[in-house]
Amino acid sequence: MGSEGPATQQDSEDEVIDQSIGEPGEAARRGSRTGPGVIVRWLRHLLALGAAGLLIASLLPLLHPLWPLASIAEHFALQILLAAGLLSLLALALRRWRWLAVILGIGLVQVWIIHPHWPLPGLVLTPTAEERRLKIVSLNVWYRGESYEAVRDYLAASEADVIGLVEVTPRWKAELASLRQLYPYAIDCIGADPRCEEMLLSRHPFIRSGAARVDGALPVLAWGEIALPGHGPVTVAVTHLVWPLLPAGEGAIVGPLPRLAQTEQAAQLAAGLERLPKDLILMGDFNAAPWSRIQQALRAASGLQNDFAAPSWPAWGPAAIRLPIDHVLARGRAQIHAFQAGPDVGSDHLPVEAVVSLAQP
Repeated sequence: MGSEGPATQQDSEDEVIDQSIGEPGEAARRGSRTGPGVIVRWLRHLLALGAAGLLIASLLPLLHPLWPLASIAEHFALQILLAAGLLSLLALALRRWRWLAVILGIGLVQVWIIHPHWPLPGLVLTPTAEERRLKIVSLNVWYRGESYEAVRDYLAASEADVIGLVEVTPRWKAELASLRQLYPYAIDCIGADPRCEEMLLSRHPFIRSGAARVDGALPVLAWGEIALPGHGPVTVAVTHLVWPLLPAGEGAIVGPLPRLAQTEQAAQLAAGLERLPKDLILMGDFNAAPWSRIQQALRAASGLQNDFAAPSWPAWGPAAIRLPIDHVLARGRAQIHAFQAGPDVGSDHLPVEAVVSLAQP
């Protein structure tokens, strides 16, 4: 026993020394897993994944011939641009120059896509004294909504000349009946056709009007021609296109555009608009961003112009995530001078408001 004590004591001391020597290494290894270094690595992974996601989202619409739903990504150009801005700051902070170049390139492409529809305030023209101004309000009231009082109050105080409404159910029509005191002239086919949900309200009398499916097919178009003293007649219309989620019908001819039901309806609408007078204001929920290929094709076929955009759906989200899918378009002597989203009135869409001028004939 006596001879084992010193050896045992020495062994214990050596073990303590070994442990003390090993501790800094272990601490360093633990630090490498929990310290600033691992945060930087995670941020670099996040940057790479984010940039790859933006690149995929930007290129995805090119796959629409193989997968029509891929075209949905093009409606999110604004969101892609905003995400590119945030990732650019991260790449700059991490000094990842190659990723920064890729992200900036993606962002510039989105700017090029979007910029025609977000003109600078200084470039917005002011109507001349000789032009007649009309205020237009377009609103998807939401067939599931029950904010009847809020919508009534907003429309009554809007001072609009013409109001276009979609997703109007028979209940909504009854709840809005009191507006006829301010807007005595109305056009709709609600109740006559189960797919009809469009309504026009006007302070001005209609010379002629109509509300029905376009040549027996969707979409429904409600339209009316109003006469403005000293400025001649102008036609106003409202419509509602389907979501860009449904495939086109069997045998549909869509050309180079995405093979979607929305493409079919846009072509059908353009054909119907050809029979309306040249001076036209069209409003409604188009379920498409103005820079989308379907919207571009509709404008090219109809002669309508739409140089403005306002994020309008979903109403509950911040502007950064809303999509500009509610529009007012014009052609002929009608010209849009201002366009903006209105207040939240309880629908899933925000209303959109436009100032349109009508030049003298």
